[in-house]
Amino acid sequence: MTPTEAADSIKQTCDEISKATLKLQPSIRALGNPAAQEELLKATYELTKNLETVKKIVRKSLTGTTTPLT
Repeated sequence: MTPTEAADSIKQTCDEISKATLKLQPSIRALGNPAAQEELLKATYELTKNLETVKKIVRKSLTGTTTPLT
């Protein structure tokens, strides 16, 4: 596997996980427990945010960019 293929695989997997977390939203909202819902929504948001960070790191590793990830 080349670095480009590896990066594409990582990006695709992150996208799949991100889409899967969106599918959780209706179930989370149907729980009927506002405290649990709030925590779960925060956790899925953080997960999505972290997946975007992973994709940024992969992009920067391919371009050789050494600037901060912000």
